[in-house]
Parts: sequence; C-alpha cells; structure tokens
Amino acid sequence: MSPILLLALAAATPLPDGERVAEQDACFTISMVRDGKSSDMGQVRQTVRRVHVDGKDQLHVLIHQQAGSFDMRDTFVLDAKTLRPIHFENQRRGETHVELDYRDDAIEGSKVEKDGSKSVVRVPLTQPVWEGNLFGVMFAGLPLQPKGVYRVPFYQYDKGLGEFSVRVKGSESVATPEGPVDAWVLEVGTDDLRRVEYLIARDNARELGYRSEGFAQKLGGDCSKIPPAETGAKPAKAE
Repeated sequence: MSPILLLALAAATPLPDGERVAEQDACFTISMVRDGKSSDMGQVRQTVRRVHVDGKDQLHVLIHQQAGSFDMRDTFVLDAKTLRPIHFENQRRGETHVELDYRDDAIEGSKVEKDGSKSVVRVPLTQPVWEGNLFGVMFAGLPLQPKGVYRVPFYQYDKGLGEFSVRVKGSESVATPEGPVDAWVLEVGTDDLRRVEYLIARDNARELGYRSEGFAQKLGGDCSKIPPAETGAKPAKAE
C-alpha cells in the first residue's frame, strides 16, 4: 500500500493499531437470550499471540467456536502494527471452508459454496481493508476514548467489502473469572439496523465479550474440549 494513501486514510479516521492489543488465551461462553432469560449454548476459545516470522512481527489470532454439532475455527495472520490481514482461514468441522491471502492490491483465495463446489476468490483493492470476521480483537486496537467514533473498512467472505461503524457508548465494570474489569462499551454495526455491543478492557486492551439481540458472549466457562492453538494449526503464511 502506498504510504501516501495509508497516511491519508489515517488522517481521515483513527485506524487499528496492533501495539494496543493485549495477548490473550481465554475461554468464553456463548448464551442465547430469550425473554430476558439466558441459556448457555457453547464455548469459544480465543488466542491472541505475538510472533516473529521471516523477519516480520505478526499477530496470530485463533477463534474456535463449538456449540453442539457446530464447530468453526477461524485463523488470522495479521500485521502486528496495523492489524491488517495477511492470511485468513475458516474451517468447519475440521474441513477448510475459506482460505484467503491479502495483498495491498487484491485479496485472493478460495471458498466452498453452499452446493459443495469450490470457487475462486479475487477481489481488487483500492484502499486498505481489515478482516471482517475479526471483531473484538480489531476493535481493541482502536484508540478508544469517551464518545469516540471510528470507521473501519473490511472484507468478509460472505458479505464482500463493507465498513464497520464503531461508537464508544460509555464504560462499565465487567465481571470476569479474575474479578471486575473496567471496560469500554462499544456500539458496532455495518448499518443502522443491526448493532452489537462489544466490551473491551480499558487498561489491558482485550475483548471481554459482546451483547446482541438474542445472543451474548462472556468470559468464563470450560473450553477443555477445544484444542489449544498449536494443535492441528497450519503454519502461518508470511507476507
């Protein structure tokens, strides 16, 4: 990406910065919320680690969700400074569903369609984009402050190109297995109709959970059935 273009984008809106993001190895519980009542339905193991590959600093993120027969694993290789994606892989029940390589000028890879066929993905880029499946980890990289408003362009393999709008609604104390944590409350969406609240720790920027209509995710639970990040992981691709 042209340094001039990246600087112009940064001047227009604050961008994610990987140096703000804390490393994490956490278990979350997913809950369904109906008529004010919450029922647990699955777990998520989320790992965020800093690595050095081929002379480059990277952030590796693994998000592995299990809920009944549902089993989905997202693997992200990100530039450690900008959080811009280098490689992304989505697996469902151990089978690769999507695999993408990000370059400055294009996204290339493959995707399994609903009928089981594999299609080629090639999306030209005219500006920097972030990974549209990353969510909380990426929002933790924003320079969050009271009443802050942010916009983050993204690519998501089903939705295509889009833009997250992020607004800091306020702050609150969040109960965690380690005790209460002061958190930013973010209102996030891609349009005015569907909004999700993400909770991001203020002092040690990491995701603490989210709340949406019908579903919630909070720190804590038993992720012993979800393998750790190293188990079965493919070697990350360097840019």
